[in-house]
Order: sequence, then C-alpha cells, then structure tokens
Amino acid sequence: MSTVYIHVGTPKTGTSAIQVFFTKNRKLLKEKGVCYPNLGFDFPGINSNRNAHCLNAYIYDENHKRLRDRERETADQALEKLIGMLDRFPNFVLSDEQIWNNKDINTERLNHYKEKLAEAGADLKIIVYLRRQDLLIQSYWAQQVKENMTTSFSDYLVSKKAKYFKLDYQKRLKEMADAVGRENMIVRVYEKQQYYGGNIISDFLHLFDLEMTDEYKQSDHVVNASLEGACLEVKRLLNNNPRFTTKLNFVVPMLTTIQQEMVGEGGYSTGKYFSEKEHAEFLEKYREGNEKIARDYLGREDGILFKDEVVTEGDGEAETYSAEEMVEILGKIIVMQRDRILQKNEELAELKAPINGIKQKVKNLAHKVLDR
Repeated sequence: MSTVYIHVGTPKTGTSAIQVFFTKNRKLLKEKGVCYPNLGFDFPGINSNRNAHCLNAYIYDENHKRLRDRERETADQALEKLIGMLDRFPNFVLSDEQIWNNKDINTERLNHYKEKLAEAGADLKIIVYLRRQDLLIQSYWAQQVKENMTTSFSDYLVSKKAKYFKLDYQKRLKEMADAVGRENMIVRVYEKQQYYGGNIISDFLHLFDLEMTDEYKQSDHVVNASLEGACLEVKRLLNNNPRFTTKLNFVVPMLTTIQQEMVGEGGYSTGKYFSEKEHAEFLEKYREGNEKIARDYLGREDGILFKDEVVTEGDGEAETYSAEEMVEILGKIIVMQRDRILQKNEELAELKAPINGIKQKVKNLAHKVLDR
C-alpha cells in the first residue's frame, strides 16, 4: 500500500526550499522510494515546483470570475493521474503552501481526497510546519513589501489582508484532522532548535527515514531570500514610485546583496515591528490553542509548542532604524547601479571593437578602390 503525503505549508516555513530540493533530487528520491511527481499542470504565476497546486488552484474566466467547478475537476484529474502511479512507489509527496490558507480546502474537500485515494488502496497523511504566529505575520508582511506594498506593519496588522491568514493553528488543524484523522497529521515546528539535523531539509527527509547526505543536489543560492529592517523600509518607501512596484524589479537583488554585506559587517538593524504591548496581546490570542497543539499532536505535557525566545524591541517599525542607516543603503544602491552601468558600457565597448575594426578595414578598402 502506498502513502500520499500532502505538505500544506504553512507559508513562510521553508516551503520553497523544500520544493526546490525535491524537484532537483526527483530521480534520487525515487530510488529511495519517495516520488515527488510532476502531474503535468501549469498555472500562470505559479512555480512548477509546487506540484500540489493542482489540488487547490484558483481558476478564473476572462472576466475574472472563479470557476469553482473547473477547480474541482482539475483536482480530480490530478488525483486520477496520481492514482495511476501508485503501484510504482511506496511514498508520494505533494507540496503547496496555499493549501493551508485556502478556505475551500476544508474537511469535506480533504475527506473527498482521502476517499478517492483509499479506493485506490492508498493512505493520506498531511505534513504541516508551524511558525510562531508573530514571526509568520511579520514575514508575510515583509514579503508583500518586498514585492509592492506600501502599508506599514501597524496598519497591516489590523487590515483585511492580515485576516486572510489562518493563524488559529489549532482550529485549522482540527479541520484537517477531522478529514484524515489526527493520527495522520504530521505536525512539525519551524524552529532551528527543533529540526532534526539542524535544518529544514534534513528534518523533512527524516519524515521518510532518510538522512541528508552529499549525494543530494542542493541549491547554490538562498530560495526566496527575505528583506528586513532598514533595507525593507527603504523598499517600502520606494514602492510609492510605480517603477519599483513590479514583483521582480531591479532594486530587490541590490537590496538583498546590501543586506547580506551589512549583516556581515555587523551592527545592522534587522528591525522588530511590534510594539511591546501589541506583541503581548497578539501572542496571547493564540497561547491556549498552541498549548493544545503541543499536547495533542506532539505529546508535550508541558504545552510548549515554540521554544525560541520572544524578543520585542521599540514602539514601532519607524523607530527601529536610523536615517543614517537608510541613507547609507540608498548610497550603496546608487554606487551599485553606477558600477553596473560602467560594466555594461565596458562589455558593449568590447563587443563593438571587432565591428569597428571591420568598419575600418572596409573604409580602407573603399579608399584604395576609389584611388585607382
């Protein structure tokens, strides 16, 4: 009997890194009995590494109206493709972080997936990584600022956008457990000190009794690197200019490089976005539910789910970095852009050199012909 594992996030818990790793090592993982299948679906703006997106994709018509029947049909088609592979491997992994926050992936829908797989002789298990709620909401706000948002963290915290997140983990886990059974819920904590092997990839592999070894291909860059602190505030302010609001605009790689350099030099202010009062009130909302998760899913009688220290600094994001630091960052952007222009000019000159040589030869030849 095969087992299908659906990795549902949560967002901002290393899902991109896991998806890239499993895609890069698809062949080797198959040899070890773990299949990360490509089910053959493509969705605009969605990386193909997210191989479970077909189970919860939003599909629209030309008038941007949700086609919910089409969405369910697509999910069922994906399941049929998966079922056709079940006799080839003992374990299958599907991953998409949108599943966690997608309200349409409810108990009824998950139960439907479970029944379809059960009819084919497969079990369904759900893998979820939980990040402390204050850190997750800060990380997601930072991601949106990195793209194009201008809203401050304090305003974001009380906005409708923030309410999109299912931060009541205990409630969301119950919805899923009611479909697949609590015994089929694999709950892990997104904290380095709680990872098996000290990193997210080793921890995920260990769920399948696999160890991280040198035989695996690893990404040579940070997947979806974050901006924070002063570099993030610079980007938020620049977002008021339309030139900087495209998702992959030119300033983000420069800010990422600058941040890495400044962190290496020391003294870089990463920023904490909650005030002390906001922070305490925010965490208190989820304390009881988190304690219940620790007891019910991890067997921790002390009720401690998250072990990292809670750190609060300042009264708001504007007071966590200095004007001097932000001006320094802007200066670095100007210098980097100037250096890039100079480099491009040098490369252009090198490309033009052979052409200019040919032009001169043609010119000399023309003179000789005319002088005859």
